[in-house]
Amino acid sequence: MTNNCILGSAVEAEGLGFTTEVLSDATGAINIANDAGFADARTVHTTLLALLNSNWASVGTTEAWAAALTAGQALPGSDLGTSAATGTARANKP
Repeated sequence: MTNNCILGSAVEAEGLGFTTEVLSDATGAINIANDAGFADARTVHTTLLALLNSNWASVGTTEAWAAALTAGQALPGSDLGTSAATGTARANKP
């Protein structure tokens, strides 16, 4: 699950000096509801993939990963600053 094993593994891997690649179409999440709120599985998955790609992992589809592997390249990732600026621009777009 993206909201459990994938998130925990990617964060821990960074702390150990590893780079992580996550296949967006080979992972998933569950609906979550508790006293803090509710999020459907799609929202949980999409949000965590965006978060992972901005900090701890490169995220791509299986097809993109296979193409990068064939080319001898890593999946492209992002960083928190770029992700925040892009997010702000999208949120403020009319």
